[in-house]
Amino acid sequence: MELRNHKFYFAGEAMDFAVFSDGRWRAKYMDSIALPISRNRVDIYEIEPGADTQWVVVRQRDCDANKFRVFVRKRGELLEKKPRRLSKTLKKEILQKFPKLGEEFELPWAA
Repeated sequence: MELRNHKFYFAGEAMDFAVFSDGRWRAKYMDSIALPISRNRVDIYEIEPGADTQWVVVRQRDCDANKFRVFVRKRGELLEKKPRRLSKTLKKEILQKFPKLGEEFELPWAA
């Protein structure tokens, strides 16, 4: 699935996301939803990469669980790719640019 079809959520300390990329990008606010159980709200964003962006890694945090999504440009679109299926060259490039990704978040493909 393409990056522009994904939504990312922010609800303070409980839920957030971080974006790592080789190019420019911006997070565009889309909407906010109220949680029925509490007075908290969840903000919804989409990520808009720049035309020069070749890859984007998004770390989604929900409480203490981290989930990583990787998007790689192919024929003009940033398509989701399983982290374990990335080329060694791309893995190396990502970790050279953001070495803390491998250290702090213990990526399954960082070794």
